[in-house]
Amino acid sequence: MDFKRLLLATTLLLFLAPCVFAKKDKAKKSKAPIQSVQAEQSQATAQEGHEGDAEEGEEVGAPEQSWQILEWEDERSRLVSRYDVLIQERNKKGVFVDLMKLETKDNSTQVKIDPALPPGFYRYSVVSYNLFNVAKAQSDWEEFTIYKAYKPRVNDASVSVNLNSNIYLDYENDGIISFGGRNLFMPPESPDDISFSEYVLQSNGGRTVKPLEILERAENGRKITFKFDMKDLDVGKYSLLVTDASGLTNDADKSNLVTVRFKKWMDLNISVGYICPIVLFDDTIETYFEQNIFPIGANARLTFFPYKRRWGNLGIGVSGSYTYMMLDKREYKLTSGLGAAHLYFAYAHPFFNKRLSLEAHAGAGVTALMGYKFEFEHGIVSKPQSSMNVSFMFGAAAQFFVFKHLYVEANVDFVMFFIPDDMTFGSVMPSAGVGWQF
Repeated sequence: MDFKRLLLATTLLLFLAPCVFAKKDKAKKSKAPIQSVQAEQSQATAQEGHEGDAEEGEEVGAPEQSWQILEWEDERSRLVSRYDVLIQERNKKGVFVDLMKLETKDNSTQVKIDPALPPGFYRYSVVSYNLFNVAKAQSDWEEFTIYKAYKPRVNDASVSVNLNSNIYLDYENDGIISFGGRNLFMPPESPDDISFSEYVLQSNGGRTVKPLEILERAENGRKITFKFDMKDLDVGKYSLLVTDASGLTNDADKSNLVTVRFKKWMDLNISVGYICPIVLFDDTIETYFEQNIFPIGANARLTFFPYKRRWGNLGIGVSGSYTYMMLDKREYKLTSGLGAAHLYFAYAHPFFNKRLSLEAHAGAGVTALMGYKFEFEHGIVSKPQSSMNVSFMFGAAAQFFVFKHLYVEANVDFVMFFIPDDMTFGSVMPSAGVGWQF
């Protein structure tokens, strides 16, 4: 009796056990898909019988030479004997009509579509059978799209202003770049497009830049012209990455590289000019010289910029200046030299098509009072004294290019140095000069 009750309970359990369907998981991908099926929640991919590249307008492979695997998930598949897969196709009127029914031989949660479905819009539903081969549950309909698959190729790049593959940031550029190749289609224009291409410029560092617009495309898909925002293109090498509707991308090809760079990889600025220090604080200078402005002076600057980018140039430089300081009174004459030399780091940014450059710099060096002495009547001269101390400076400069590499410069620095137990010297040093950029 106990055995009969156990057998009856087991039978009822098998009949009543529900079969719950989850939404389809991500589909398996082949190494070289012929056709892809993509949807928000459902996706099927094609697996090839062979590999090959497409000619112009020719799909990669053909339906009779390929198949597709449609997968789904079922948490209770162990209680299922087999599945039926119902597939419908959407016709031109937007109505889904029955297309085929496929059966699994066991409780495997995938089915092979052979030959592969042609490009179009489809949906599927899965019916499960329990261990007694009785249909027990049917999943919701899941839509998917099979896109036309074309292998894109890009094997040529040409910049409009140079007619080659180089963009020089030293000059004006319109951002127009043309590419040659195969299977270069327009981007998607509606949700019903099953053949299209998407484009980005990808730098060697992985950064991507989208085109502003497509200016022209050949009807045979062998040439396309874009306009890019030049503000998005910085120094580096870029290649056009093309992705077709099915997810196929073009292979790497050195011939389609676009190189963005400065024609001059570095700048060397050398200038000389006039400087007029203005002592802001320490009463010692004003007490002895009875003034805080010293108008007799000269300076020189040399700045090297080896790192140039669209956002600006980074470099290193040296500067030096000498100012003659004098107080001439009836009783005596006081003279001294004020010298300064600094090593600094600089940042510069060009404006107005490289006609104007603004620079900021900061560094450290030495500032010295040189040959400080008194001269009295009858040839009496005090022993010259000098003092050299570490100093710090920061400042800004502007260069305006008047003719090619010739520029005029305005510069102002703040310099501060300390004489231990004696004085703290702070000075603004405006200067003006001319220079040449090598």
